[in-house]
Amino acid sequence: MSILFYCNFNNKKQWLTSIKKKFSRQKIFTINDKPDFLKIEYAIVWNLPDNIMKKLKNVKIIFSLGAGVDHIINLPSYNKIPIVRVKDINMAERMSYHVHSQILIYQLKLYLFQKAQIQKKWLGEQNTKLNKEITIGIVGLGFLGTYVGKYLSNLNYNVIGFKRKNNKTRSKIKIFTKKKLNKFLSISDVVVSILPNTKKTNDFINKKFLNLMKKNAFLINIGRGSTLNEKDLLLHLKKNKNFHVSLDVFKTEPLPKNNKFWTHNNVIITPHAAALTDIDSSIDQMFKRFKDFKKTGKIKSDVHLIKGY
Repeated sequence: MSILFYCNFNNKKQWLTSIKKKFSRQKIFTINDKPDFLKIEYAIVWNLPDNIMKKLKNVKIIFSLGAGVDHIINLPSYNKIPIVRVKDINMAERMSYHVHSQILIYQLKLYLFQKAQIQKKWLGEQNTKLNKEITIGIVGLGFLGTYVGKYLSNLNYNVIGFKRKNNKTRSKIKIFTKKKLNKFLSISDVVVSILPNTKKTNDFINKKFLNLMKKNAFLINIGRGSTLNEKDLLLHLKKNKNFHVSLDVFKTEPLPKNNKFWTHNNVIITPHAAALTDIDSSIDQMFKRFKDFKKTGKIKSDVHLIKGY
């Protein structure tokens, strides 16, 4: 069996080494090996160029090296090949740590102490809320969003969720649907967006969305940069001095040096680092799905192509 590996990660050599070790009985190729693309049956990729996708006529499964799949399904040459995405518990746990860390900065008003330190000012104690006094609204309740919600619920935060449709899955999290977006945003002290990149989510967090939030709310975006209208957010921050934001993803990455977010006092920036993909556990997951397919000849794609995720 022939497998094509491709990604543009800084640690791609480490990925390749681990893949070769796990898939030791398979032939692993990179583009530099100049393989016969017609003999490639599986692909493990991230940001594969379309001119290569076009050559993969006999691929049975595409493994995404992350939770996102827009880098595959948006390729013009993609033709409904089953996709296996990373659903890694370690990734979800790390994302939960990140979200909690940002909430604590807001909750404990640590940003005020940081500003005071720069000014060499002894600010004194600040009144802060307990976990049970804070409502956290999660937008995007997929694998990662659901895990983050449960994590925060276990810490006694009031966690609610927003979905376009309620699939009535078992969950302790109260679900608000599209018609109740106004209510959802009006009661959320913190809004955590873990939305995927689809046509329907493009600029979903816009002027209207932001105006429905509390004036002193905290927005965390760890989903995709395409889901946030950055111009609308800058205008909202200008009008609402007590509104705070933590951004891990952006429309353009790396974030350009002239972007106004860099110097805004109410914005925390992290470099798309909220959920590190754990190499070994992710490859273990891929290998398990690979073995299941070899045994049964069946594979269920992790992606609903109409929904786009």
